[in-house]
Amino acid sequence: MRAAAWMIFLFYARAQAAEPPPQYKVEIVAPPALAKLLQANLDIVRWSVRPDVTSDQLAQLYLTAPQQIETLLATEGYFSPKVQSTLEEPAGKWIAKFQVTPGEPTKVTNVQITFSGAVMRDPGREKRLAQARKAFNIKPGEVFRQAAWEEGKAAAVKSLKAFRFATAHVTTSRAEIEPQAHAARLSVEIDSGPPVTLGAVRVKGEKRYPAQLIANLNPTHAGDPYSEEALLKYQRRLQGTGRFASALVLAPADPSAPDDVPIDVTVVESQSRRLGFGIGYSTDSGARVQANYTDYDFLNKAWKFTADLAVDRLTQTAGIGLDWPAEPSGWRWGSGLRFKHEDIQGQDTRSYSLTGARIHTTEERESSYSLQYLQEYTTVEGTEADNHALFLNKGWVFNGLDDILAPRAGYLVKLQLGGATKLVLSDQNFVRTTAKVQYLFPVGKIGTLVLRGEAGAVFADSAEGIPSDYLFRTGGDTTVRGYAFDSLGVAQGSAVVGGRYTAVASAEYIHWLSKAWGVAIFYDAGNAADDFKGLKPDVGYGVGVRWSSPVGALNLDVAHGVQSPDPYRIHFFAGITFQ
Repeated sequence: MRAAAWMIFLFYARAQAAEPPPQYKVEIVAPPALAKLLQANLDIVRWSVRPDVTSDQLAQLYLTAPQQIETLLATEGYFSPKVQSTLEEPAGKWIAKFQVTPGEPTKVTNVQITFSGAVMRDPGREKRLAQARKAFNIKPGEVFRQAAWEEGKAAAVKSLKAFRFATAHVTTSRAEIEPQAHAARLSVEIDSGPPVTLGAVRVKGEKRYPAQLIANLNPTHAGDPYSEEALLKYQRRLQGTGRFASALVLAPADPSAPDDVPIDVTVVESQSRRLGFGIGYSTDSGARVQANYTDYDFLNKAWKFTADLAVDRLTQTAGIGLDWPAEPSGWRWGSGLRFKHEDIQGQDTRSYSLTGARIHTTEERESSYSLQYLQEYTTVEGTEADNHALFLNKGWVFNGLDDILAPRAGYLVKLQLGGATKLVLSDQNFVRTTAKVQYLFPVGKIGTLVLRGEAGAVFADSAEGIPSDYLFRTGGDTTVRGYAFDSLGVAQGSAVVGGRYTAVASAEYIHWLSKAWGVAIFYDAGNAADDFKGLKPDVGYGVGVRWSSPVGALNLDVAHGVQSPDPYRIHFFAGITFQ
């Protein structure tokens, strides 16, 4: 201390003789992680970039820095550090130097978490309390850190708050530190508060759309237990409609009034009319341009009107659609009128379709009924055909993916069953069923195994009279790689047309080099045929590159088709591989 006092005396003496403000820098000698902490938080460091620091201020900053260092190190579990400081002016510029020896870190020796409140009478209390203890995430033997201590308490409370006990809070918490023994004993008591139930929806911010439209998307019912996930799901549904620039869903609970807590929904409506343009590319169909127009308040009735046009090397489509808002049951009506022209594998097709649908959609599941009238004109090898069908269909989608844009685990299942009869506006009696399944399995921390399967069948006396939209071809970027798009099917002269049966299977392993980039190996097999016995798989295999971009997956593959006339094919695809 005498040396430090003498240096400060010299500093004052010299400062009084010099008019310009003192210029100085700070040097910290400490383990890298601690040095970074001190550099970011010490006052003397922050003030060193200011040109107006006075001599008195520098002296005060220097004298208080050791105490600040001890306080900061304590947050990282070092309660007995040694700090040596010097203030020198070797070449016209002051240098404040701090030599820090942190000593032995303090480690957690005991953790005690207790609970009180209604959760102790909850039938699922053992599971709930185990989840809260796991969320606390500080174990004996770990270095005590203040930030981890606060985060652990908050995480344990959040675990209880997530379902039913929205007013859970810490009643007491204590961290007993023994600096000499380098030991910390932690204890927390959490009161769950009373069980909370949700009530009616209160909407703010609506102008164009009726409040009932917003309330109909609510996944809860009055009297349901409080659920943070349900409120977030409600918020995602509102944001996913396209009608709102932002949506915020909250249910502020009060322990004195826990029953039927109102759900407060605040929305900011977006522009109802939008015009969009896009371009894209895939090796299946080449360059693609598209335009679309959407009106979310058609005829001022909150109906959604769409019009779109898309053109690529093989397909040109145009259509309009009209969708009605969801009803309180969650079901909604939709309709569409569409024209499509395709010239694929020697089959030229023009079709017109009118579709009506009844749809119920949640994040995990979609169920739909649809009725479609399709009129199709085809030309193959100079032979023309005119086919019609009134097709009634039932569809299901089950979504268990962890991330719809960049999935690493989970499943996606799509099932369809439908048919048509000659008795009603159809040229052929047939029943059509399809199943598409994709499973993703994590392999360690840096791998993903993707298994994909597809099967379809059309039960009819023959394919004659059935529109090609209801038959099957395969091959290409998202099915059997190593083959041209829709090149696997029924040979008709030099053309390839659809068959009544299809089966595709694929196995792919992705090794992730980083969070976004990976390399893959894959093996695909599949085909389409007009009879089950003729369904012999063609095989393709190869390697590829994966990029999980912010807008979806980008895949680049090099594949060898064993039965393909081309030894290798390059496949590029943007989007989710499963359709």
